[in-house]
Amino acid sequence: NVYFTPLRTLLMCFISVSVCQFHTVSVRPAEDVTLMCSNFSKFFSHVFWFKMNSSPNASRISAMLSAESNVSLSDGFHFSKYNMTSNITNLFLKIKEVNFSDSGLYFCGQYVTAGEAPVPAVFTATHLQVEGKMDFIDFIDAAFYVSDRLLNLPRMILGCVAVFLTVVIVALVVKIRTIQNGQAERTNLQPSENLDPDGLNYEVLHIRPKAKNKRRPADEKNLKDNVLYAATR
Repeated sequence: NVYFTPLRTLLMCFISVSVCQFHTVSVRPAEDVTLMCSNFSKFFSHVFWFKMNSSPNASRISAMLSAESNVSLSDGFHFSKYNMTSNITNLFLKIKEVNFSDSGLYFCGQYVTAGEAPVPAVFTATHLQVEGKMDFIDFIDAAFYVSDRLLNLPRMILGCVAVFLTVVIVALVVKIRTIQNGQAERTNLQPSENLDPDGLNYEVLHIRPKAKNKRRPADEKNLKDNVLYAATR
């Protein structure tokens, strides 16, 4: 295939503005349509048809080296669908059973020598519109709208991720502060718990006086215990 950028195609058309024509052809789905352009060149040689649709490039459909030569189709285009003819004065391109994918801009022209490489010169530009379907211009606008939204999608995702991470970090900081405050409160309560008088245990110590020498021990029933209470932990 031979590809031309839209800018280059328009420049070629504007360069040959004196002979370049533009018109619109409307057709219903499943019908046949024949596109025509006039050959304004003095010499018939290497004429072509190419199409530009929603893609960024234009694809060549068919070409003829002369009015009597055989037609050559580019890859992706078949004779069962396209038929190119010429009567030297005019060029024709017949498209059978059109559908929405056939909508687009069709250009016919001729390769002219400009330096080392041949340059295509455009004769006629035809806008083929399939009725009952989305208009080609509307399709282009919708495509640009969707592509713009797709380009902004990564930014939206990054923004959502940033907000989510911020919320998670704030929640973790609050949780850590709460745990630290709880540990500090338990640490402050431990000394007072150790000094709680209710936690003291008491034991009773019995002390008996020693008996003096040379004296009879007193009757155990008459002895009174001297009680001493001592607190232990």
